[in-house]
Amino acid sequence: MDGPFEAGTDLVVEGLSAAGIPVFRMDTRDFPHELELRASNVDGQWVGSLANKYRSVELTDVGAVYWNRPRLFEFPELSESDAHWARGAARIGFGGVLTSLRAHWMNHPTRASAAEFKPQQLRVARLAGLPTPRTLITNSADEVRSFADGIGGPVITKPLGTPYISHTNGSETMYTREVDLSSLDGVDQTAHLFQERVIKDYEVRLICVGGACHSVKIKTHSEAAAIDWRADYDSLEYEPIDPPDAVTVGVRSYMARMSLTYAAFDFIVQPNGEWTFLEANPSGQWAWLDCPEIPLASAISHTLEAWCRP
Repeated sequence: MDGPFEAGTDLVVEGLSAAGIPVFRMDTRDFPHELELRASNVDGQWVGSLANKYRSVELTDVGAVYWNRPRLFEFPELSESDAHWARGAARIGFGGVLTSLRAHWMNHPTRASAAEFKPQQLRVARLAGLPTPRTLITNSADEVRSFADGIGGPVITKPLGTPYISHTNGSETMYTREVDLSSLDGVDQTAHLFQERVIKDYEVRLICVGGACHSVKIKTHSEAAAIDWRADYDSLEYEPIDPPDAVTVGVRSYMARMSLTYAAFDFIVQPNGEWTFLEANPSGQWAWLDCPEIPLASAISHTLEAWCRP
């Protein structure tokens, strides 16, 4: 299940098809206009089918589900009040049947949703033995200034929710940025995350799939990318890297604690070689890093294939 134009899902579907595994691809936004659900509860198991204009699948035949950020339900033909009611019914009914299937998930939606909360990520990372930056979450400007005084160095802020803001003429991406303590207007409007700016030698994107860790060193060559590498992809240089054993152990512990089978981890590596955990996205993108040296597509498709084999 995924949204449109997902390059990673394209690669996974290709891998599964080449292995002879039947695939039913859909986006939850297709329901109910282009996707039909028929489900009956028989002896505690949902029996029925999912079908679109191209193909169908029996619910009891689903052995594995790859959940890659499908879109929300939409009902443009209804009034806002009716659409709100319909979205709730679709979430509980359609979503409830799917999440009740006897299948392996990458990742189960309830676990993926819980794992998106950054405060929870930082807590679990520390429990798993992964170093984390000193962090403040607040809506108090005075507390931000006090936190910065205690840090004694630069402080950065990053979005807690979606990194995009929609405007009438387009959308704006919110990147990590250094905090100007003389301009904290708006902090009181909602929760904000502030962290010490950890001195970095380079950053690492680590993809964990089924317990296997695939790491990529990210070297930045611009001022914007030095704070947030997503701000300037053209200035990035990638290189496969093996994580330290302690990091691998910590990542696997994190995955077990969060009940995840896939996550994209971001680390800062300091000049002294210490890896500092930043976050772990349960639906993080990976296709842009896939290559023979970092075979992420095959790692994901092979895991799903193994789940589907009798």
